[in-house]
Amino acid sequence: MKKIILLFFILMLNSALFAQISDTTSAEVQDTIKVLSAEDNQQAERYYNQGVGLFSEGQYSNASTKFDQAIEIKANFPKAYYNRALCYIELKDLSSALTDLGSAITLDANAKFYFRRGVVQVDMNDLNDATADFNKAIRLDDKEIKGKSYYYLGGISFENKDYRTAIVYYDSALNIMPAYAYAYNDRGSANRMLDQYPKAVEDYSAAISIDPKMIIAYSNRGSVKRKMDDLIGAVLDYTKAISIDSNFVLAYNLRGVTYKEQGKYVLALKDFDKVLSLDDKYVFAYNNRGNVKYKMRNYTEAIQDYDKAIMLDKSYGYAYLNRGIAKEMIRDQKGACADWRKAYQLGVESALAYMNQCKK
Repeated sequence: MKKIILLFFILMLNSALFAQISDTTSAEVQDTIKVLSAEDNQQAERYYNQGVGLFSEGQYSNASTKFDQAIEIKANFPKAYYNRALCYIELKDLSSALTDLGSAITLDANAKFYFRRGVVQVDMNDLNDATADFNKAIRLDDKEIKGKSYYYLGGISFENKDYRTAIVYYDSALNIMPAYAYAYNDRGSANRMLDQYPKAVEDYSAAISIDPKMIIAYSNRGSVKRKMDDLIGAVLDYTKAISIDSNFVLAYNLRGVTYKEQGKYVLALKDFDKVLSLDDKYVFAYNNRGNVKYKMRNYTEAIQDYDKAIMLDKSYGYAYLNRGIAKEMIRDQKGACADWRKAYQLGVESALAYMNQCKK
């Protein structure tokens, strides 16, 4: 699921003073207490604004310290808890962020705080509580936060493989935020999962028209075009994504697969080599490169690539299946049968057909 961190800072100083005393007969003492409380309040605001400045400079740990100081002086300071939570998010301390967001909500139950807590809960894979928080945000807001909350609810439904409900949520998000490229992209993915390929292409194209540099939308549209047997169009989309980001390994890998399907094996090998030069642990590229070498009848080299894929991921069933097929071509029937059995154990149903030629 894509993750969108929206940073909301409240920069206005709070000048309100709520100092109270009782059972005193000295007006002079009252005035002294009020002056001291006002100074404390102002100091808390100074620490808070210093924290905001440090956060904007990427100094998250130092910013957190400033919010600590603000809260120590002024415990009922919801925006300080909220912004300290943002620091914890950047510092990958999601548990502390969740605690601070809970404190902020206790002091001021507004849509922004519920939304941010929902996002943190998504990151922590607590989808039920995240759903509750997004729904609370929707009830409290009628603009951008509401739209973003619908978007995340769509993502949760997508994660649960409820693609039709996901589309309903993405529709709701787009009704509020018609220029939200990510909602178009993700609705396209839901349509793709429902085999609604023309609708998926339309959604990805809408995302691209809003954000021409959205490389994932080009990649996704290319993958749908492959399913529609538009291999030329798929290559064009992957190539466009690569032109925007020359290190985008996913597009190289998928373009390599498409070149293989076109029978352009040299170009395919070049793309898989590029993937592995950028990320030598990209397991799918080893399997895919092995498949190209198999097509080129370089069976021993293909086996070496499958070996590498399996070394990186021992649960990669298709690498076992493919290695077994390549071993059969070099007359290693025993090794082939062992690989096919392993592939079948890992859930690759198509391995069963190959196992039928193996001795019991």
